[in-house]
Amino acid sequence: MTGAEHVIVVGAGLGGLATAVAACELGHRVTVLEKGDQVGGAAAYSGGQVWIAANHVERRQGIADDLAAGEAYVRHLGRSHPELIDDRALHRWLAEAPRAAEYFERLGAATWSIIPDYPDYYQDAPGARPTGRYLTAVYDARRLGEHRRHLRVSPHFPVGTTYDELLAAGLRASAFGAGPEGASIAREDLLSFGTGVVAGFYRAAIDRGARILLEHEVTGLCVTGGRVDGVEVRTAAGGERTLRGVVVLATSGYDWDDDLAREFLGLEPADRGSVAPTTLTGDGIRLARAVGGTVTTIPAERAPIQLGYPVEDHPGFAVAREHSLPHTFVVDASGNRFADDAVYWEVVKAALVPGSPSMPCWMIWDSRHHAEYGLGSTPPGGRYPPGLVTSAGSLAELGNLLGIDGAQLARTAERFNADVATGSDPVFGRGSNTTWQKFQGDPNRPGNPNLGPVDAPPFHGMRLRMVSTGIGLTGITVDPDGRALDEDGRPLPGLHVAGAAAAFHSSGTGYNSGFSLSRAITLGLLVAENIGKDLVAES
Repeated sequence: MTGAEHVIVVGAGLGGLATAVAACELGHRVTVLEKGDQVGGAAAYSGGQVWIAANHVERRQGIADDLAAGEAYVRHLGRSHPELIDDRALHRWLAEAPRAAEYFERLGAATWSIIPDYPDYYQDAPGARPTGRYLTAVYDARRLGEHRRHLRVSPHFPVGTTYDELLAAGLRASAFGAGPEGASIAREDLLSFGTGVVAGFYRAAIDRGARILLEHEVTGLCVTGGRVDGVEVRTAAGGERTLRGVVVLATSGYDWDDDLAREFLGLEPADRGSVAPTTLTGDGIRLARAVGGTVTTIPAERAPIQLGYPVEDHPGFAVAREHSLPHTFVVDASGNRFADDAVYWEVVKAALVPGSPSMPCWMIWDSRHHAEYGLGSTPPGGRYPPGLVTSAGSLAELGNLLGIDGAQLARTAERFNADVATGSDPVFGRGSNTTWQKFQGDPNRPGNPNLGPVDAPPFHGMRLRMVSTGIGLTGITVDPDGRALDEDGRPLPGLHVAGAAAAFHSSGTGYNSGFSLSRAITLGLLVAENIGKDLVAES
């Protein structure tokens, strides 16, 4: 095969759209197949954070950073299982991510800005930076024209609000419309967070002639002479067809598939959920496995799962951000705290270790938390949805109603409140993470924005679920350029992988918000470039 190729991208999330933009720009004919009825995937529901060390916006603003510091930081995060970091993939991602961000900005897919004063998760880690590495983008929805109706809009972040407003007012306050109108874009047209990032790539793909087919589910891969050369497709109307070309799997995670969640996370449906679109059912993993591709599994407790609870709105679960605010803590069935319960990943790490007694777990709070913060769509002081929250006049009674050791719950609160009175949490360090103080705490609270006693009745409790975000870290085994590999580590000709469908070889068990979207645009560019290189090599 020589010359421009038909590139078939499976999945219309950020990884798939980035691949489509770059492949079109390089002269390929591109078809994007999306089984849902909208584009954007998990990225559109996300916070829209794109973590890139030594990026061009930092340079533009005179912020000091370098790739060596970025590498030190990533390695520190992945130090629990260093063998799961592929050195070549790590170096490739770090070196190429700044180029990818600048490349896509030059093509008009994004106008990047730095999330203001937003630090790396772990400020005491080697190579951490206090600001500069988190990029995001906003977009004027009017530029999408008729295509606007096909874009997923996040139900998890306030539409029309920017990070500047959110960080100034606090995430909880911003959920109820805090912040002024945007100066240049009317609030109803201001797409921000993940929706804003995706929107620009969607428009760029359309403008370059990518054919984007919605409600087209890929059911199998075609293999001829040992090479993947097409896909079998089923439409919503029940029609079936075959498309031929180089295949890129960009189907994100396995969030809504019970069998794969059980295999990779060890969780039953009663203990888990997802905040990602319900189209994420691990299709890429199954498609790759069927033609000899392999999967790299990351330990469940290291996956970037969040804490959440069921809601009636799509997609069925919400993130429980309120556990980071004052006047609350998290306990297991024994009534004991077991982690820094202001920071979701610390709770998840402790709860998902195999054999951990910390599952299931519950969020406990008091009347001041209820009056000041509310919960999800429930405003401060409002009535909680029926069946979601249990309330009682004492902590002992509340514990017994929830199936927790009530007497121990009361003792836990007594110890916690005594520590809070000193302004700290010496047992688990609640409120010591500076990122979470700023982003998830109460910015108007004197002292520590994550700390407050739990001592004002009535008391409230809710069982927490482990909610996935489309980023399992586990995924299809790939080389540093996104080529799918077989069990012997050899590339499967004609099969490439982008986005969260690919295992996170570049960071292993390490994760920081923004790694996923950074890798999505980087692999999108690398895959598009390597399709052409592979064709030349075969000609």
